[in-house]
Amino acid sequence: MLNEKTEWGITLKLFKRVHIASNVLALVMLTTFLVWTFCTLSDLPQKFGIHYDIDGNFDIYSENRVMAFYPFFAGYGLFVIFSLLSFAASKIKKVGGKYKENETEGIRLVIRFLCDMLKLCWAVFWAFWSFHVIHQSRWHFIINRNFTIVLVLALPLFAAIAADEVRKHKMRKQEKT
Repeated sequence: MLNEKTEWGITLKLFKRVHIASNVLALVMLTTFLVWTFCTLSDLPQKFGIHYDIDGNFDIYSENRVMAFYPFFAGYGLFVIFSLLSFAASKIKKVGGKYKENETEGIRLVIRFLCDMLKLCWAVFWAFWSFHVIHQSRWHFIINRNFTIVLVLALPLFAAIAADEVRKHKMRKQEKT
């Protein structure tokens, strides 16, 4: 059986790998579609759709080519916001009065992991959006519904994981005493 320090070291290595992979994947996805948009910008019609109504059809059109980059303003903006939240979570001194430093570290990791997953989810969302703007095609809202379901399920799941980590840590501590 692994001791607590070894388990924590494995957890940290896994988190670092997932953190790097999710950030790289989100940035590569957004950047790929950004380059694709630059390459196909001249193929867009004079007046092109940039936003969708509830039925998945364009409801806002623009003649300004800069608006073709609307998905990237949002995509990179959310990437920066969640990166700042992740950084802030890494600097939290204490989550609450009843948690000790080592318990707080586990909660910090879960918050940072959630920020990474949200960056990845939003990158996928805005990549799909930019794909449809590039091709001037109808938006299929099954993507929207699935995206919402993922977010609604992810938040309580990560809260449960954080609570479980704290519970496990407390149980290990009690076993030692």
